[in-house]
Amino acid sequence: MKRARTAARRAELEEEMRSLPLPPASAYLWNAFQRLSARRPQNGMVLSPIPWSEIEAFSRLVLRLAPWEVAVIEDLDGLLLAERSKSPA
Repeated sequence: MKRARTAARRAELEEEMRSLPLPPASAYLWNAFQRLSARRPQNGMVLSPIPWSEIEAFSRLVLRLAPWEVAVIEDLDGLLLAERSKSPA
């Protein structure tokens, strides 16, 4: 993305990335991340990490998550937080 020379090209690349299909075997983890992400606490202008309590409750009530699946969700959350911290508010 940083190599895109114009805002229009960057927008084009971002749209292309949004439209890439997920492998069917990983779609459930992406859906779990999206559901958990929607329940993260609001902290003014700063995006907070998904709390352990939300992950634990989700795993207990909705979909039993293995430790490696929790790690994937944590990685996705970290990537989102890092990307959001780069972009202007």
